[in-house]
Amino acid sequence: MTNHLYMIPESISLIDRQLLINQCRILSVIGNEKERELYEKRIEILEKGYTGLYPKVFNNLYEEVPLSVYNEISDIMKMYSRINDSIRLLPEADKELLDLASLEFEGFDQDSGMHYYMMSYLVDRMDEHGEYKGRELKSHKSNSLIKYNRMLSIYFDYENAEKRQYSALDLQKFIDQVRAIVVDTQA
Repeated sequence: MTNHLYMIPESISLIDRQLLINQCRILSVIGNEKERELYEKRIEILEKGYTGLYPKVFNNLYEEVPLSVYNEISDIMKMYSRINDSIRLLPEADKELLDLASLEFEGFDQDSGMHYYMMSYLVDRMDEHGEYKGRELKSHKSNSLIKYNRMLSIYFDYENAEKRQYSALDLQKFIDQVRAIVVDTQA
């Protein structure tokens, strides 16, 4: 595996190479002159097995995003939906007593690149999680995923208990988890 967002195969079986060559031939016939030239180069690279030039064949393919990343984002978004709905329904007096700013969704940091790109795709291209459209989805904090995972532990407890709306006390448990991160990183 490389450090890039995509992974170039170091070897391709003969059958797979032949299938790719055939696809490139078809695409070169239906493409314009510039595309035809590109596909002819790819055909030659594949026919001759120039593994060092495979990046020129696969230059626009990204590494697959694991299902676990999608599931984690989905869980985080469900959690935030419940938290935000609960906050909206809280009396103003309760809201003033809580550090609600600490619960805000911060996006995903550079260390969780797949999370950031998947979330951006879901929001911008798939029209999911519309409440985040137009918002900065890249966190400038390096511990955002740690924060979400700590909060998820509370969320899953509430889900198991079939709790769909959170009281001020319930929200305080999320806040306590977020504050514990600061204590843990200072220890």
